[in-house]
Amino acid sequence: MKKTSSISIQTKLALFVTIILWSSAFVGIRVGLTGYSPGSLALFRFLIAAVCLYIFCLYLPKRNKIMLKDKIKLLCIGAITVGGYHVALNYGELSVSAGIASFIISQSPVFTTLLAIVFLKERLNFLSFFGMFISILGVSLILFSHPGKINFAVGSLYILTAALLGSIYSVSQKYFLHKYNAIEVTAYLVWGAAIILLIYLMPLMHEILQAPLHSTFSVIYLGIFPAAIAYLAWSYVLAKMPASRAVNFLYWMPIITSFLGWIYLGEVPTVLSLLGGIIALLGVWILNHSYRKVITPVMIEEQPISNK
Repeated sequence: MKKTSSISIQTKLALFVTIILWSSAFVGIRVGLTGYSPGSLALFRFLIAAVCLYIFCLYLPKRNKIMLKDKIKLLCIGAITVGGYHVALNYGELSVSAGIASFIISQSPVFTTLLAIVFLKERLNFLSFFGMFISILGVSLILFSHPGKINFAVGSLYILTAALLGSIYSVSQKYFLHKYNAIEVTAYLVWGAAIILLIYLMPLMHEILQAPLHSTFSVIYLGIFPAAIAYLAWSYVLAKMPASRAVNFLYWMPIITSFLGWIYLGEVPTVLSLLGGIIALLGVWILNHSYRKVITPVMIEEQPISNK
């Protein structure tokens, strides 16, 4: 029997950093929104992230020469998916708690699977469709846990839109990750987002002068840590272990986010919404594990980059 390779201490540390930082991002957004509008927050965050990733790229030991046409494609993908994802998520978190938002965002693999079926002609088994059904059931429970609250329903739809955009992001970047360094690919995607988000420059210039310090510090934190350093840590993880194994650890994120939201923001989810979130997460777990049984070994070794 083939012995399973152990995870090094450095890889475990990188995993821990990634999960904690990405989990904290949902809480950081809620804090940032107390002083900034959704669009301004997204722009401020990605201007900071763009500078950080530029610095990372300068010190890469091995770089690929990205073709001009691929640079343009990456910038466009980043503008639409990364930029759109974060604006939609920010609007959603105006009325949805950090923990529940993270549970809804965790449904991104469901959309990714549907896109893969339609555009990549991938085949799934019965268990895969059962996982999707369980996920939809869980999200439905979350929506029904706040009856009559229009703002919550609208916010949830914004977050589901973000999950869809995140799925498009994951599918569309596969081609580039086979050719180029993951950090460079991420950098161009982030730069594309920063460019399109400049449409919020005037509101940001006005809000940054009036926003409370805790909101500004929160956005700076979001730009440096979850949006830049966590990507670097995740790239290190993917270089040391298969993505199919690494993503298993990301199932902890909604639980950690809910805990951080409770401790830092005093957000206590209803029993029904928490139950719905756990059921939705279970559906994604079933989907991912059944999906791996029908995909090829080459696909298992692919290195998708999350966009928390």
